[in-house]
Amino acid sequence: MIANAALRNAARASSRRPMSSAAQPKMHKAKDVWSEIKATRPPEGHPHTVFEPPFSPPVVGAATVAVVGVGYGLMYFGMRHQQYKQGYWK
Repeated sequence: MIANAALRNAARASSRRPMSSAAQPKMHKAKDVWSEIKATRPPEGHPHTVFEPPFSPPVVGAATVAVVGVGYGLMYFGMRHQQYKQGYWK
């Protein structure tokens, strides 16, 4: 009985569905708009880095401390809330 149900479910899950009668999706190909794509590229030789140094050490240090502090604070206050909610802390 369980084997029949498992086989029936497997056959249903793996069977092919009929094609939809709706219109086919539009195909957008790069070759159709290649000149527009090429016009938006940076000039040859551009290093194309995401973050370009120099970075300000005080700003980087403050951002690092802020991210770690916010992460610690979220975890601590989440744990504190659960402890009070479940009655372990009064």
